[in-house]
This record gives sequence, structure tokens and C-alpha cells, in this order.
Amino acid sequence: MLLLLKKAKHIFLIVLAIYILSYGAGYLAGKLGWVNYRTLKDSPILKFSSNLEYKVPGYGQLLEEYKKLHNELRDKYLNEKNRWGMGGLIFFNNWIVANISMIIRAVFVLPISLLIFGKFFQGVVFAQVPGSSRIMTIFLTEFGGYYLVISATLCLVFWTIFYKRFRFIIRRRAFLSGLKILGLAYLISAITMIIGSIIETNFIMSFFDKLNM
Repeated sequence: MLLLLKKAKHIFLIVLAIYILSYGAGYLAGKLGWVNYRTLKDSPILKFSSNLEYKVPGYGQLLEEYKKLHNELRDKYLNEKNRWGMGGLIFFNNWIVANISMIIRAVFVLPISLLIFGKFFQGVVFAQVPGSSRIMTIFLTEFGGYYLVISATLCLVFWTIFYKRFRFIIRRRAFLSGLKILGLAYLISAITMIIGSIIETNFIMSFFDKLNM
């Protein structure tokens, strides 16, 4: 596994660099007033990227059904002030549903490139919308988990396609090695997302309690 991690290092570092540059460029552009997050929010490319999964035949319909169930459970847990239910729902949504969407995007490579604009937009939002350390922690834990899964999926894709360049003897071994990296990344993402889910649950419940005071 250590050898595979060394082999995966370059892809993980490239994706991290893209993330940092995208966030940094967005933050700088937002701080300097070159763009406004309200304008970007309504841009066609951001809307297309945010709804991309719903355009996949079969999977899109499943997401629509899940979204309805998710909203019903969210409202139920809020009204009941059920922290365990809300925390479990947030964790399931992030670790299972969102991660699967990230994997599907990364498998086809091109859709994942749309996330660059999404990260730029998030950088602008952080620059122009007052935040808190709690929101930043939620962001780092949840999106850190997505980063791991996306990078690992790209390892799986590129290793399988260009197996000789990555010094695998046969394509099957490259594919199985990629699955190992993805499995490890998926498990580690669970840890970060559990932390993020707990913080996000406390934030949502506290905010909801204040609204109902």
C-alpha cells in the first residue's frame, strides 16, 4: 500500500494545487471586488455544474427521489429537534450520496473540471460573506473528504488507462490498485465527514432554535 500511495502522490498533489489556485483566485477576485458572488451564483456554467448529476439517465431520477426524501426527513428532524437523526442524515448525504456523485464526475474526468469554477465561486463567497470559524471547519472537513475521494478516483482512471506509464505490468493490476486507493480514501473521508456532520448539526440546530425563540 505504501508503494501505491507514493505512486498516487503526484495526482493528489496536482488536484490539491488546482483546488488551492481556484479557491485563492476566487478569494482574491472577491476581495478586490473584481466579481460579485451574487452575479456568479446565477451564471449558466455554475447552474449547469451544480445540476450535472441530475442529467445522468437513471441516476438523475434516483437523485430526485432521494432529494424529496431528504427534505422530508430534514424538516421532520428539525421540528422534532432530533440531533442524532439530523447528524445521521447529513453524514449519509455527504459520505454516500455526494461522494458517489464526485466519483461519477471523476470517472469521466471532464465533468470534474467544472469543479474548478465551483471552487473559484466558493473562494469569492468566503471573501464577500462574513463567516465564522465553525463554518470554515465544516468546509474543511467535508470538502477535504471530497478532495480525497476525487483524487483517488482520478488515480483509478489514469492508472487503468495509462497503466504502462504508471509502471503497472497489466491493466487489471492497475485497476485493482486504483480500487485500493479509492477504498482507503473513502474510509478516511468518513472520519472527516463525521466531524463535519457533528459541527454542522450543532450549527443548524442552534440556528433553528434561535429562529423559534
